Amino acid sequence: MLTPWEQPIPVLTRAPGLDKRTKRGIRMKISRRNQLVAGAIGAAMLLAPTAAFADATPSPTATTTTTTTTNKPTADQKAAYKAALDAYRVALKAWQQTRDSDRAAYKTALAAYRAAIAANKASRQQIDATFNSAVAAARAAYATATAGSPTAAARQVALNARVAAVAAATNARAAAIAALPTLPARPSVPTVAPKPTPPVKP
Repeated sequence: MLTPWEQPIPVLTRAPGLDKRTKRGIRMKISRRNQLVAGAIGAAMLLAPTAAFADATPSPTATTTTTTTTNKPTADQKAAYKAALDAYRVALKAWQQTRDSDRAAYKTALAAYRAAIAANKASRQQIDATFNSAVAAARAAYATATAGSPTAAARQVALNARVAAVAAATNARAAAIAALPTLPARPSVPTVAPKPTPPVKP
């Protein structure tokens, strides 16, 4: 049986003796049939690429999963790890004790250094106060000796006494500073050794 698009399309011919109404009916029938044939051809053309595309689409392939097996540590490996872990714990404890001891010694030395600095500062302030008091006394004695209308000789004697008193105060100040204890050096921050590395578990 022929498909709709393989059937011959009838050709409209003038039939003798047909009136206008009959001719118009024949033309309408032929036009409908042509439309049906054209629609069938268009549907076939649209379905053909879809089928080809469906055939070209690859089918999903099954994926295979591989499982990896982990090797369990042997008894010797476990024993070696336990021994290394015990040694690590001993080394870590010794490292912590050394670190704490160095920190404590540094704190003690730093406190002693700060105390020495404070004592030196206090001693210098006391020495300076004694010196200033001696100089002030020498100046007051000179002012008293030269009050009124002293003679030139008396003024010279007062001046010499003031100069001698200031010199004596200066020498006493220098001797007192020299007698101060030597300042200690500032303690340095202790260097912490590298921390022990734990063993790798097998």
